[in-house]
Amino acid sequence: MTHEQKEEILNAIRKTHGIATTEKDPIFSLVTISEIVFREYMKKMDLMFTQHEANVETTTEKYLSKVKELAEIKISKAVEDAYQKLEKFKDEAKDDPSSSTQIPMIYWVLLAMTGAVGYMTALLILT
Repeated sequence: MTHEQKEEILNAIRKTHGIATTEKDPIFSLVTISEIVFREYMKKMDLMFTQHEANVETTTEKYLSKVKELAEIKISKAVEDAYQKLEKFKDEAKDDPSSSTQIPMIYWVLLAMTGAVGYMTALLILT
């Protein structure tokens, strides 16, 4: 505690309570004790805050990793399902001679839609 702070305390005591006191008064031993205890308490709080911050960071990284992994699995399954449906459609179209001119157009439309859905899903998850 600085000399100015002690003077401020003394002046407040004098003004409020009308008690003439000095820095050697035993009341300042209580102030010093409180100051030391508070300083130790703040060190412990700082350590606890740092540990909590590290735990939050670790948990966040773990969840982001898990979300990314699940997103990749979902996207892979969706793309695989789309390719299976396209293959099934192509096989059915080969058996039906009347739709032979429509195969390339539908194939490209479905492929573009699958790519767009996968891309947008990845953007949403990774941002």
